[in-house]
Amino acid sequence: MRWSLAILAASAAFCDVVEHTAKNSPPSGLLAGVARADITPPVGIPQMNWGAQTHVASVGIDPAGMVATALVLSDGKQKFAMVDVDALFATQIDAARKIASARTGIPNDHIRLGATHTHAGPFLNAEKGPVGIDLSVYKPGFDNYWTSVAEKVAGAIIEADSKLAPAHVGGMKGLGTINVNRRIRAGNASPPAVGRNPDGLVDRDLVVIRIDGAGGNPLAVLVNFQCHGTVMAWENKYISPDWPGMMRKTVEAALPGALCLFFQGAAGNQGPAEGFTGDLAVAHRLGRILGHQAAALALQTETTRRAPVFEGFVESTAYIARQPWRVAGPRDATLRFATKVLDLPGRVYTPVEIDRMETMVRQAEESLKSARQAGDPWKLHAAEARHRRFQDLLAKWKRPPTGAPVRVRVQMLRIGETVLVAMPGEPFAEIGVAVKKASPFAVTMFCGYSTGEGGDYMPVETEYDHAGYEVDRTPYGKGAAEKLIRETIALFAAVR
Repeated sequence: MRWSLAILAASAAFCDVVEHTAKNSPPSGLLAGVARADITPPVGIPQMNWGAQTHVASVGIDPAGMVATALVLSDGKQKFAMVDVDALFATQIDAARKIASARTGIPNDHIRLGATHTHAGPFLNAEKGPVGIDLSVYKPGFDNYWTSVAEKVAGAIIEADSKLAPAHVGGMKGLGTINVNRRIRAGNASPPAVGRNPDGLVDRDLVVIRIDGAGGNPLAVLVNFQCHGTVMAWENKYISPDWPGMMRKTVEAALPGALCLFFQGAAGNQGPAEGFTGDLAVAHRLGRILGHQAAALALQTETTRRAPVFEGFVESTAYIARQPWRVAGPRDATLRFATKVLDLPGRVYTPVEIDRMETMVRQAEESLKSARQAGDPWKLHAAEARHRRFQDLLAKWKRPPTGAPVRVRVQMLRIGETVLVAMPGEPFAEIGVAVKKASPFAVTMFCGYSTGEGGDYMPVETEYDHAGYEVDRTPYGKGAAEKLIRETIALFAAVR
């Protein structure tokens, strides 16, 4: 009998066929909660994201839908919330932070809203769409929509906060392949343009942070990549999250039970490899490509410290070493936060630059006259859009400079061995590359399009001489990006 019991015990030791995951680890000290809100607007809401478009109102909704996803993290002493919102910019829903802060006690500065920067969502802007349209009829419904979105975002934060539970975290960096530098250089009498520049810098870092529950179940997957949401363009009449929507769905299908949050990177000069279309299938395909690439990283990410452990041999057809993966313990889950408002040099336009823009306005006026005489509706629309664009730029350039610096808030949140760096506006990829390269952390996300002081395009100094859309409209002067890089790198010391 004793020998039989011993044999059974030995056999049981070799019958552990269940994978060891976070459920086999002591607590990391991290608490996490995640929640999602549907922010899909009604059909017919204004969608004025492009100067070239001839319509104002949308006629349909992308099946991918429009969502806001909130993640709340805590170490038992402090809390932080971050939200992924399908929107062009996060400034329209900044009220959500105040609502959520009052209800949860999370400090306002500890709540970051990040926009996916889709150009196919609701937007109302007299600088876009057909010239001369009366937009007053659209404004009440448009304002009501964004008020409801702010309330839904706050609700998602409140719900995520109510779900706080023990969690584990890990991250990984890989490669994404759906973006390209979008700043075409001027040449052969052609002006600089937005399109595809295969010779320009492209940042293909794809960064993933995975958060698991105490039972090893995936709770959230954070994805960071830098690519404009401009697959869907002026011909599109569908409200759409663009490629990030299908990317999220693809990740969530690969990790059942998890919610995917997308944090747009330094995408100021990064666009999709295929874009400017009205075909939803293109946005869905690019989203699936990046989604599979991100899901592969998330599935490989270890949220606890695991290693193969030798536990003897097994007699089989071959003599097999038994080396199952065992959990050695939790990963570092330290939460540390730092933020700083930077004073950056503002843009000052020279008399030569203003004279050049005045010449462009006059030329646009002549083209507009010719288009009116020709009677071609599309050529007339294009001429009106060009004239409006140069007029708007000239008015901006001729404003007397105040001499005041442009203020930009940088935020940094350490989550164990990973760190998220965030700023408002549209930084060029060179900024994100420089900060990530200097980071002392194993995994670094650099996020633009966030709430806080600042905004608009931030080119690096070498790009000013090439002019073009982003440089023509930036509020920042030469040296602004370089100062931001230096100050952001110095801020790493505060969260180490």
